[in-house]
Amino acid sequence: MVALLLSCSESGVKQEVKPVPGDKNWRPDSVECPDCDQYVLMSTSRGNVKIKLYRETPLHRQNFISLVMSGYYDGQIFYRVVPGAMIQAGDYTSIKYPDKRDIGVNDVDYTIPSEIDPAKRTHKRGALAAASYNRGEYSSGSHFYIVSNKKVKESEVDAAERAYTKELVNIRFREIQKPYSKELTKLRVLGEEDNRKKEEYKARVNELLAEARNQVKGKEFHYTKAQRNAFLNEGGMPALDAHYTVFGEVVEGMDIVDAISWVSVYEGRPRENVFIKKITVINDAQ
Repeated sequence: MVALLLSCSESGVKQEVKPVPGDKNWRPDSVECPDCDQYVLMSTSRGNVKIKLYRETPLHRQNFISLVMSGYYDGQIFYRVVPGAMIQAGDYTSIKYPDKRDIGVNDVDYTIPSEIDPAKRTHKRGALAAASYNRGEYSSGSHFYIVSNKKVKESEVDAAERAYTKELVNIRFREIQKPYSKELTKLRVLGEEDNRKKEEYKARVNELLAEARNQVKGKEFHYTKAQRNAFLNEGGMPALDAHYTVFGEVVEGMDIVDAISWVSVYEGRPRENVFIKKITVINDAQ
């Protein structure tokens, strides 16, 4: 399931396209109420889904609302479905060419810095998340998916904890090595022709990596009891927490998400297209 997400978001075919037809300079507008809970209503050919957007992920929320208000998603299809696990959309070309086999590789011409934080936001059942590039360093500007998976084993939750702890080490390593970037680059280049420099480069990297592991030691990531119980009792996809930003959740209409996730598929594509008729920004009273 992870590989299917990556095949969309790390395909290497990120094209410079117009996020809104006729306006190549468009960028996300501001959100009127950044401190309020905000919701969208997604009307699909299978029914309606109400989604809460997290205020704790302001970059993703602002971007999504701006795209919604521009009508960007209206008429798109869910181009990828992992049966019983997730549904995915966001390729603007699916409006005019819903039957093209390469749908899923086209993106808007910008990305969003990640807002990953499994301590607060997880890929529980119903989670709304963004496809990502470079193992979660930044998110796709338009591709999103919703998690519908109902079965999670305890071993999967344990593995997800270890994966995010490893990512915390990687994050610290990237920070630690910044002051030595020129030194490391020089050693790496020299190492292409000099084995001694190559070994020196490896030793230096291992030294900095050991320092990163030491800084994370004792601060390993663990889900809360409530998060763990949510995975085990309700479902989700914890394996995605380390590399994808969760920025909302379904509050009404999970039966519709489930119905879409169980349509007949061929190589990940629904045999019969399921359309997003329209997404609108609503308030909680609606």
